[in-house]
Amino acid sequence: MKNKRTKYIGIIVVLLMLTLVACSGKKDKNASNNEAVSQSGDDDSDKANDKKVTDAVILTVGDIKVSYNEVMVYVLLLRELYEPNFTDVIWDYKLDTGSTFGEMAKEEILNQIIQLKIMNLEAKNRDIVLTDDELIEIENYANKYIAGITTEDQEKYGINYDTVFGICKDNYLAEKVFDVATMDVDTSISDEEAKQVTVWQIAVLTSSKDKNGEVIALSDEEKEAARSKAKDLLKKVKKEEDFYTFALSKSDDPQVEYTIGSGDKSDEYVDAAFALKEGKLSKVIEDETGFYILYCVNPFNEDATAQKKEEIISQRQDEAFQKLYKEWLENYKIKITQENWDGIQF
Repeated sequence: MKNKRTKYIGIIVVLLMLTLVACSGKKDKNASNNEAVSQSGDDDSDKANDKKVTDAVILTVGDIKVSYNEVMVYVLLLRELYEPNFTDVIWDYKLDTGSTFGEMAKEEILNQIIQLKIMNLEAKNRDIVLTDDELIEIENYANKYIAGITTEDQEKYGINYDTVFGICKDNYLAEKVFDVATMDVDTSISDEEAKQVTVWQIAVLTSSKDKNGEVIALSDEEKEAARSKAKDLLKKVKKEEDFYTFALSKSDDPQVEYTIGSGDKSDEYVDAAFALKEGKLSKVIEDETGFYILYCVNPFNEDATAQKKEEIISQRQDEAFQKLYKEWLENYKIKITQENWDGIQF
């Protein structure tokens, strides 16, 4: 089993969005050696758009030049993803970090492109090439994608078949480089390490959050009352034939079913869940968040366990790759043509 890097730019952008959601907004440490340079000319930051300089160099990675039209493919993909639901105001949305969503998106696009170009340079160093079948796949995708871009946008941003073909090719090569770079990662995961169990729960919570998200703990008296409530619910549920329906009406947590593994919940919760046999009920479990009564639905969820194994392998591969990528990053000079980069707008 191995973690496959996507070959299609549409999915690449979805992966990028997951990064954006989790991103702290701070600059990528890996991009610390980026060198901003200015070119002489008009001070207008919208020069690239106004004059439609679609072949203007935005950045250089090693000996690879990245032009305006290539960057705009990523920009258009993000616009298509967000603007239908949020309109173009999304780009001016202020984040907790002080930057706008658009500024963060631009930075992530920059980091993604830099990584792709470095991986392509490493592909050359390792004599990694694409097969004829892969090139045919790229051609087919590029044709389909370019057909979906309006003629107006193609002309406005200088996006053509060659632009899209090049981006797809970069992603294909990056996938192959990733596979080579992580081929020695240990992919043997035991059932015990990845074990997932499915339980239903009744929760009596002992903390809540105020409107600012601050945790409000119960007083000692309130906590004891919660303990008594949980014990009472345990007595009652033992007489019920349908645990799930009972839990829906009595639990403080609207989610009744959980599939969990080691580390997903508190040690007390996980230990109790793992100790249960199918159809069995736990005692009242106490942890820092509340009191819980568990019913075992599946003591070994095979599908979820298999998925967890893939996640563990993926994490190992990502960690191995990021370590290697940091070393690669030091070997290439990166120059950003700041004036042209500032001209990239959503």
